[in-house]
Amino acid sequence: MHKMLLEIPSELETKRLILRPYQEGDGKAFFSLLQNNHEHLREHVDEATDIKNEEEAEIRVRELSSDWLARNRFVMVILEKESHTSIGQIWIEPVNWNVPSFEIGWFLQKDREGKGIITEAVRRCLIFLFEDLNAHKVVVKARETNVRSFRVAERCNFVKEGLLRDHARIGDNEWVGLLCYGMLKSEYEILKKDWD
Repeated sequence: MHKMLLEIPSELETKRLILRPYQEGDGKAFFSLLQNNHEHLREHVDEATDIKNEEEAEIRVRELSSDWLARNRFVMVILEKESHTSIGQIWIEPVNWNVPSFEIGWFLQKDREGKGIITEAVRRCLIFLFEDLNAHKVVVKARETNVRSFRVAERCNFVKEGLLRDHARIGDNEWVGLLCYGMLKSEYEILKKDWD
């Protein structure tokens, strides 16, 4: 089926979270999230630290909203269900619609780490990927220094597929490898029985 004909939900829900595409007006909250976690994000998410003010943040969320509609990229704000507070972001990028395969990534507000929030969000996104987007494969790439992210991949039962050595640059002259994890639809079908 053509990507534009897929029925895609307007938001994803879990016990504690709402995951939804960015909307017009989300720029202020997005900028605040980035500013409050700037040092933390700088270690792991390059592009997030490029945004300098609320106007640039609003432009970015509108671009992300447009990408969602065009099925080019699925970027969602992570909201606490109870307070509707923005606490992170999760993104899904098509690697190849013909397979179809996707890459998933995330960041979470530093003071919310260690509470199972990202694991919960990733599991819900896996349902979205395999059920709604008909994914054959989903991959995670995490800097080898980003222990929390690759632990999430392992908790969600992604299979470690290897290390891309010196694959990303940090600053001017520091290189870091990317750990690669993957999950096939056949593996997801077995795992989802335990998530119900």
